[in-house]
Amino acid sequence: SASGSLEEAGAAIMRREAVDVVGGLLMDCGEALGALAIAVEGLDPESEEGKLSSQRMGYSSQQMILAGKELRGEKKEKAVGKSWIKG
Repeated sequence: SASGSLEEAGAAIMRREAVDVVGGLLMDCGEALGALAIAVEGLDPESEEGKLSSQRMGYSSQQMILAGKELRGEKKEKAVGKSWIKG
């Protein structure tokens, strides 16, 4: 579950465990939060509040997974093409 993984990550920080261990737990939490976001949206597809909550949880899930990857030392994806040019 998302809450269980998040609690484990907090406990790992308090126990001063390796950073990559905390990163893995954050990634697990992010994946569980993503599954929850999909479930919330499915409860009432017509509800704007449910849709907004689902989108926010989905974004939180993505950011938590990204943070976990960074803590584990995984490389970020680089921009392809000319998407880095502002104009």
